[in-house]
Amino acid sequence: MLPKGFEWVIVSVVLLFRVILPIAIAVLLIVFLVRKLRKPKDGPESPAAPRAADEGPAAPLQQAAPSQDVARRIDRLLAEHNLTDRERDILVGIYQGKTQAQLAEELFLSRSTIGTYCTRAYEKLGVSSKDEALEALRRAAEQQ
Repeated sequence: MLPKGFEWVIVSVVLLFRVILPIAIAVLLIVFLVRKLRKPKDGPESPAAPRAADEGPAAPLQQAAPSQDVARRIDRLLAEHNLTDRERDILVGIYQGKTQAQLAEELFLSRSTIGTYCTRAYEKLGVSSKDEALEALRRAAEQQ
């Protein structure tokens, strides 16, 4: 026999507290733990550590953020090549010495998505590699 009238409300509340709520709490706990365990450990021996400035001509600058003048020059270069805002953010991050993995974590994207944005940005800039893109950004930053 099916519940009638107000009995449906009681059945729904009991179902909510005894079945749905514990499942939701378990899922949230699992998501929290997975995210906590996936965070990379930052340290000097970490492979994600930025390269030193003396590693070659294409080593990225090791600064927190470009100065306003440098940022304007770089932004002007990227705007001339019709890069999207996301492609600009990624190239500026690479210019600052961040890895694709670090950018993926900061921007809440997958590493392959970051790679796709990089490839499209390189095509728009007319370069074929990260080193060439960094050199183009460095030349733009040094222009007066």
